[in-house]
Amino acid sequence: MIRTHMSDQGLGRRRLLRGVFLGGVALGAAELVGAVAPYLRVTRVAGLGTTVSVGTRAEILAAFAANDDRPILNYAGRFFLLHAPGGIVAAYRKCTHLGCSVPFNAAEDQFHCVCHQSRYDKRTAVVLGGPAPRPLDLFHVREEAGVLLVDTNPLGAIVRADNVWDTSVLEVRA
Repeated sequence: MIRTHMSDQGLGRRRLLRGVFLGGVALGAAELVGAVAPYLRVTRVAGLGTTVSVGTRAEILAAFAANDDRPILNYAGRFFLLHAPGGIVAAYRKCTHLGCSVPFNAAEDQFHCVCHQSRYDKRTAVVLGGPAPRPLDLFHVREEAGVLLVDTNPLGAIVRADNVWDTSVLEVRA
């Protein structure tokens, strides 16, 4: 027997399949929007690669005096402020051997890379031992309106080839 019109059951099945298909497409589109949306909004840039305010020269020198010249860690900027002979410098926390993050070891009173045992001086960041080929890189520090600013762009860092302290790298004198 040949049917000349659609039964109510056939239209219900088609509606159901169309609804399932459109629901799946809508769900996929919502997931795509949810995944892409965070990349479209503007976020505040902070940390490595930006200019970081670290306080006034007097505040920094007072912190050094209170803690036996212990380096001051700026976690967001990935650097330490050091009370170098004659001034203040900012040393990048990246080991010059293989790029590990270098912590300050208070018990040894020096920087000690736990990856391959490179050691650096706490005031000048020159190599004291281990496989590191050169001292820690330094970020540029400047003073504007009484506040010290550290430029944490690693591409513009001061790379010291010789393993000796040279006062020519000082940009902020104490």
